[in-house]
Amino acid sequence: MQTVEFGKPYEKEIVLALGYFDGMHIGHRLISDKVKELAEKYNCTRAISTFADSPNRKDTLFSYHDRRLIFADCGMELCLTLYFIRVCRMTGEEFFKQLTDTYKVKAIVCGQNYTFGSDRCNVDALKKLCDERGIELTVIPTYLYHGVVVSTTAVKTFLITGDVKSANMFLGSTYFIRGNVVYGDGRGRNIGVPTVNLNLPIGVMEIKRGVYGTHTILGGKEYKSVTNVGPRPTFTQSKFAVETNLIGYEGGSLLGKEITVYFYKYLRSIRTFKNAEELVARIQKDKEWTEC
Repeated sequence: MQTVEFGKPYEKEIVLALGYFDGMHIGHRLISDKVKELAEKYNCTRAISTFADSPNRKDTLFSYHDRRLIFADCGMELCLTLYFIRVCRMTGEEFFKQLTDTYKVKAIVCGQNYTFGSDRCNVDALKKLCDERGIELTVIPTYLYHGVVVSTTAVKTFLITGDVKSANMFLGSTYFIRGNVVYGDGRGRNIGVPTVNLNLPIGVMEIKRGVYGTHTILGGKEYKSVTNVGPRPTFTQSKFAVETNLIGYEGGSLLGKEITVYFYKYLRSIRTFKNAEELVARIQKDKEWTEC
């Protein structure tokens, strides 16, 4: 998809999904669906906003790179990229003025709880500003799933507590971590269960530490896998890592290759084993995981 930095020009008319969107849960997908409907009606570009940086530095669901891929999968054509450090001092009116002075905004779609500007303007203030500029505004009501409010905060809470199943239901897709394979210490290969290691992308939150039932995509092929998220105390490794054992992979070194790890089930907490043999036996049992 195309990307334009906030404040830089874009010549075509747009229908804009306005928000943070550090992931796309099922409520957000209602917003993107409305953007597509209005863009078709007005023959405009389908656009969505997000922040390339984070006010809390390590709290996003997905990296900025991965968000753009998710947006494209949801049918968006243009990513309007904001930098918190550059807009955090703008009032709502100042932000809206720069937005509408720079871009040909035909319509805006946002969620009911959307706020903007240093003075945290709400959708009522946005409605007034849109009316003054002749911009159509659609506010999507808060979405409830089995009586529970769907929000990014809820998804993060599920992931922090290891409830991957609920997180995936709220996302409407499977949570993943994507990255390039980096050097490990080779201990997995030495004990007969070779693993691949990837660093958590910059800005992405840490999910609950533990062992997960996962699927891993490598070179377009999918492998069932078991993934350790966090330290490896049996080998006195305290550094946070994402370490995955690909079941059935028989190729060579994956160093530098991009892999995507999809999380389906929290299997167990991390524990210290008496020796490598006990650890290997536990890993073999972990490999038998099912989604049930």
